[in-house]
Amino acid sequence: MMEKIVQFIKKSDHFLLTTHMNADGDAFASLLAVAYLLENWEKNYDMVIHDAAIDDKYSFMWGIDRIKTEGQHPSGPYKAGIILDVPSLHRIGTPASLLPSPEYCVKIDHHPAEGNIAYFNLEDPEASSTSQLIFELIKVSGFRITRDLAELIFSGIVYDTGRFSFSNTRQRDFQIAAELLELGIKPNHIANRLFFTNSFESMKILGYALSHMELRLNGKLSIIYLPLEIMDKNNHAEIEELANYSVSICGVEVGLFIREVKPRYFKISFRSKGRVNVNKIARFFGGGGHMHAAGARFSGDPEVLKSEIVKQVAACLDV
Repeated sequence: MMEKIVQFIKKSDHFLLTTHMNADGDAFASLLAVAYLLENWEKNYDMVIHDAAIDDKYSFMWGIDRIKTEGQHPSGPYKAGIILDVPSLHRIGTPASLLPSPEYCVKIDHHPAEGNIAYFNLEDPEASSTSQLIFELIKVSGFRITRDLAELIFSGIVYDTGRFSFSNTRQRDFQIAAELLELGIKPNHIANRLFFTNSFESMKILGYALSHMELRLNGKLSIIYLPLEIMDKNNHAEIEELANYSVSICGVEVGLFIREVKPRYFKISFRSKGRVNVNKIARFFGGGGHMHAAGARFSGDPEVLKSEIVKQVAACLDV
């Protein structure tokens, strides 16, 4: 399939590149890595995302200033599409309406598939990240990896593996990282930008969130909840790490990070230590993701949301 994807890209032009709403480190890295290829192959393309803004911590990445955000007008119509790090159209948001028909689209993703949205599919739920799959694709293409490209790929892998600490980390990730290090990238620089560049206000909100954490199901479920009045005071991307804090407590099997982003409209991040497949719970709420990390959205009463999630987790844990 990789050879077919490379052939399709090389013979096509006027691409739309897009990724999931609330784009993260792997989403941006894989998006920009493909754009880097298209740039060097002298293709016309636009990168368009649903989000209104891009967090400053990603500003070190090559090409980040070329991404069109909400309200910016792309230059379509597009003859080909490349969909990155997202398993379904509804998670792309508004750019989904700009994509050409599936027969002219490529999807590269490491999430479990949710529907057929592209003719050319490079999908591997066992891969640590979409950036890892992009690395393999570049190798097949024969393109020489430069330092800028190496920095993008390393950023995506290190982000989605949690600095090589999550359960999705594989031997292949260390092999790729070693090869990229030989090209002169600086892991400390990348890690500092991705994980340790936070505003003073966001750090105070982290403290608020941790001090208001709840434990349910005899300490097997932890819930971090931020209401709208707290969320309105910060850059949302800076507090995503709270999802990982939620499952870092001794005895906790499942962690939740729930934040109200609009009145009575919530984003939910699920984390699991392994006993519970949180992808199944997220899909109950119309979301999805991986076995150990997933997400969903919910409209309604927050206490109803918490109660329903507690039921779902309790059923999985037989408590």
